[in-house]
Parts: sequence; C-alpha cells; structure tokens
Amino acid sequence: MPLEPTPTDSLLQATPHGLFVPAAQLYLDARWAPGSVFVSHAHADHCSRAERIVCTPETATLHTARRGPRDAFVIPYDTPTRVGEADVVLHSAAHCLGAAMIEVRTDRGTLVYTGDYKLRPNPLTPPSHIPRCDELVMECTFGEPRYAFPPDELLLHQLHDFVEAALREDSTPVVLAYALGKGQEALHHLTGFGYDVVLHGAIANLCRLHVELGHPFPGPGIWMSYKRGEVGRRVLLTTPSTRKTAMVQGLPKKRICYLTGWAYHPGAHNIYKGIDLVLPLSDHADYPELVRTARESGARRIYTVHGPERFADRLREQGLPARHLAAHPQDFCDDDEGDPAAARPVAIPDQRSLDLR
Repeated sequence: MPLEPTPTDSLLQATPHGLFVPAAQLYLDARWAPGSVFVSHAHADHCSRAERIVCTPETATLHTARRGPRDAFVIPYDTPTRVGEADVVLHSAAHCLGAAMIEVRTDRGTLVYTGDYKLRPNPLTPPSHIPRCDELVMECTFGEPRYAFPPDELLLHQLHDFVEAALREDSTPVVLAYALGKGQEALHHLTGFGYDVVLHGAIANLCRLHVELGHPFPGPGIWMSYKRGEVGRRVLLTTPSTRKTAMVQGLPKKRICYLTGWAYHPGAHNIYKGIDLVLPLSDHADYPELVRTARESGARRIYTVHGPERFADRLREQGLPARHLAAHPQDFCDDDEGDPAAARPVAIPDQRSLDLR
C-alpha cells in the first residue's frame, strides 16, 4: 500500500520510495531511492541498495560487510554537519553498534527520525537520549502496553542462573540471539560473567569486525568460532534458525534460552515450544520508553512507523499529536524483532530470514 501523504507544511514527505526529508535531500532507511539514503543501522531490513548512503562510520563498515561497498558519507555521533539546506546531527540510538537517530535542523524547524532504538543502556554504544524537536518520526515495534520489559539487570541475572543450572547438570547452555547486535550484547555479558563461549560463524564474523572497529569483548571469558564436536563445557551462542539443526539438536544434553522482546507475545507459548527459557532482552524500546520518547520530544507532530497503528491511537488518547504512517511495500522486510503475528505464520521466530540480522 502507498504511504499516506503528510501535511503540505510538514518537514517530511511520503514518496513512492519511502519517507523523504526535502531540506536535507535524504530518504530515511529506504531500501532503494534515486538519491541519498540515511541508513540508521546495518541490520538487513535497514540496509540500502542506493548508490549513496549517509550513516555513522561504524554503520558504513558493517553495511559494506553485509551488502557490499557503497558511496558512504559518514557523520560521527554528535557532529553537526551541513547536508543540503539543513544541519544534520546523528545521535546514538543504542540499538546496535553504529545505530543512529538523525536530527535535521532546518529554517522551518527540527525533525528527528529515531530508526530502531532503545533508551536502556547498550554496552557497545554510547547512551541514547531523546532529542527535542518539532516533528518526530519514531519506530514503535513494541507499541503495545504488554511490552514493558523488566530491568536488564534482572534479565542478565536470569541468564547467568540459566547457564549455571545447565552446566551443573552437564548440559550445554545454548543461547539464541540474532547475528548483529543482540549476539554481541549477549557475548559481552556472557564473557563478562566468566564463561567461555562458542559462536555460530555469522555471529563470530561480526564480532571480529566489532573488535576491528575498537569494540572488544573484555572477558574474562574467551570466545571462539564453532567447530563440530568441540563445544565442551562452554556456552553455545547461535542464531535462532539453527535451533532445529544438527548444531543444536546433535548436542547430547542441552538447555536452550532465547533472547527476544516477543517473550510477551500472546502466542509465545506456541511460538517457543521446546525452549527452556525466553528472556525479553531486546534491542528495541519497550512501551514505556516509546511513550516517554513521544512525550519528552515536545514534538508538535508525531509520526509512528514500523509497528502497530494502535500505538498512535494510544498517544492521541494521552493528548499527543500522533498519526501512524502505513507501511510502504519495501518496508515489509527482515526485522529481527518483526511482529510474529503480522502477515506471517506463528512460527516466525524459526524462519531463516530473521537471522540476517
């Protein structure tokens, strides 16, 4: 379906290629567009085939590794840069390494596009904050009240207890996490607990790239790539699509933990059959963070994207000027935490396509 038009005096335009900011001549996370595209981060559903991308230096490197070289105009965090007829500033989104919100300052006001983000800390990124703006375009993946996540400290304590219990019974602790972002967060914490970790190749390759970019995993636990038959008394950190493969099923004894914000999905008991523990350790903002973002931005216009239309309704009920922008066809893509109830069978977390991130 086409994007609904935005008001004629808006700083944002809806086009056949996706959302466009005329003052900066930038499309926002467009899969392809005839000009420059701001790429908020290097997850598969946000990578672009455009000839020129605008992003952080870290995203440019990760984007090249995942999608091949592009002409990249890189802007470090918190560095005002002239782009078109606007001043652009990229702020940490705390979603994964290099992920950024974009702030576009124009003569007619300021627009902020969050991309995927969270306000909770990420050990691999600077902290995020909520920029003040006139118009806000915000992702709302978890835009339902049931998605109020416990503190990360509690979830990490549960992860530690899960590993300890598995090792006590001579089972291999298996942790399922997506290749970019959550995989590195999980590795940071697991090695920080002192565990040695064996990594699926896709996660390991991206971890090496993190190290090259100056973001090592200090341990004291060590990590290595998976080799068949050599897991031993280590944690196996792998992607969700491998859950039913020989890598996992061939283990003599195992306990499986899945890291996903969809732990609170109404169909979770069916989706995650065979999983011993599902922890809502997510790299997205939860519902309270989304509401806080909308309120503290001070925006006179709020556009919600990449989530339930009902979230905009709930914001309006709280007196906030929100409307939902219906998805463009190119936006139906491989989101690591795309709603498993949306246009896909209930077994969506097992789909190989999700592990592109």
